[in-house]
Amino acid sequence: MSVRRETPNRLTLHRVCGTCGRSIVTTADTPWVRQVERDGKRQATTYFCCSSCFAASYKHIGWYDGKNRERRRAREAARDNRERNRRYYAAHAEELRKKARRYRLDHPGMAAADSAYQRRKRKLTREPAGLTITEV
Repeated sequence: MSVRRETPNRLTLHRVCGTCGRSIVTTADTPWVRQVERDGKRQATTYFCCSSCFAASYKHIGWYDGKNRERRRAREAARDNRERNRRYYAAHAEELRKKARRYRLDHPGMAAADSAYQRRKRKLTREPAGLTITEV
């Protein structure tokens, strides 16, 4: 019967999950490992980050095609909201300006304090780090 033992000097390696492409740290006793056929030619040891990725590896035999990184980049690009936000702000610019103007009229002291804070923040981000100490 095999037993897992605490071995503090065990080598740890950084590997990529075979299903989702996430970077993981593994040791010799990592629990989610299996031999998977790659490219229809040979079997190779594939590592998985969690039990759900390990279970997903059994659903499609011969699924591995070496395109994990490309798929992950595509998912992250689909998650990128910059273009969608730019279109929204372009379409609602007038409405947002009116809202900001209303806020400034309703809360004059707070709007001035917010503006001063943002001005100081912009100034600090423009200056090189650590060279200037200003009183806030």
